[in-house]
Formats: sequence, structure tokens, C-alpha cells
Amino acid sequence: MHVDSSPSAERVSEVVALENVTKVYDTRPRVVYALRNVSLVVREGVFLAVMGEGSPGKTTLLKCLSGEIQPSSGVVRRGPGSGDGSRPLVSWVPEPGGAGSVAAAVALGPRLLLADEASEESCVALRQAVLGHGVAAVMSTSAPAVAACADAVVFLRDGGVVDMVAGAGPEVISDCLERSGRSCPDPGRDYVDPGRDCTDPGQDCADLSPGCADPSPS
Repeated sequence: MHVDSSPSAERVSEVVALENVTKVYDTRPRVVYALRNVSLVVREGVFLAVMGEGSPGKTTLLKCLSGEIQPSSGVVRRGPGSGDGSRPLVSWVPEPGGAGSVAAAVALGPRLLLADEASEESCVALRQAVLGHGVAAVMSTSAPAVAACADAVVFLRDGGVVDMVAGAGPEVISDCLERSGRSCPDPGRDYVDPGRDCTDPGQDCADLSPGCADPSPS
């Protein structure tokens, strides 16, 4: 199953997509899965937040989107015109950021804005940039109130996507974050179906307890 940032995918240009991306760090005697079979499509005019308790792989995901980190397996696909010299693919918003930092990033003319652990001020400015300039934006955050600025929130645990919610407020996002942090007995069961559980703003996120929801068929 792919997590797609737009419900009307056929009408919105793809900026970057991850297809079954895994990133492994060999820190002997342990092998660390920073990302585990992540499939995510980012499209213009859509604002995504990435959350997860502990160290779930948020920064690694952003750096795979930017091209700074190459995956151990899987495919990173760039949309037409991405990073071809006429328009840069990515601008990072530094933190502590705010409106000035977002404006400076937008001035470079990117198709995608990235912010790691975005502040509340930055997330408001990112929302305005998405609406005003039609760019895509992906931010990581640990704060449900900040994540509520985004169109949808993707939740990670141990490098895998375990939930997604769209159009939700801080209270629902906080509940989803708590559920996503619960242990998953089978690391191969990483996905829930956002079309079933989370695309309707009136619906709650999927209940992951006591384990993860069954993966949807691809």
C-alpha cells in the first residue's frame, strides 16, 4: 500500500515518491532499521507532517526525500523537472525558523519544503507557502498542535508507517501518536489503509492496540 499525499492524485503533480524504501545502518553487533519498507508519494500543494515517539526514523525519511541519504533498498522517484537546474527540488527550513526562514526557503524556488522538528511559527508559515505558492511541504514534529497545521499526518514506529490521519485536530493526532507508539509484535505488519480509516476528517485513526492493523493489499 502506498501513502499518497493527495486524494485527487491524477490531478496533482508528483514531486517525489518513496517506493518500499528501507534504510539500514550496520552498527555491529546491531543492525538498525531507520526506515522499513516505506512507500510515500508527495505531491504539489499538499502539506504533510511526520510524527512518531522515540526515534522512529523521521529525520531519515526527510533526508531520503531530499536525496541526502540513499536508501539501502527500494526506489526514490523524482517527478518531472525535479532538480533539473531550472527549479531546485528541495529547500530546507532551518530551525529555529519562523516566517523569515520559510520565506527565505521559498525564495529559492523549490518544489518541496522540508522542516525537521518544525516550530509552531514555522508550520503556520509553511501552510501559507503551500497555499500561496503551490509547493509541497513535509515537516517532522513532536507536537500535535503543530501537526494539526498539515493536511495529513503520517505516523512512524521503528522506521515503518503504522498509521495516517487527515484533517484532524490536536486531540485526535495526540491519540493517534499514543497508539502508534505501542509495540507491534510483527514488524512485517507496518501499514494501515488510510482510505479505510483516516481520510475522512470525521473519523478517528485506526486502533492499533494490542498490535498493528493488518496491512492492506498493494
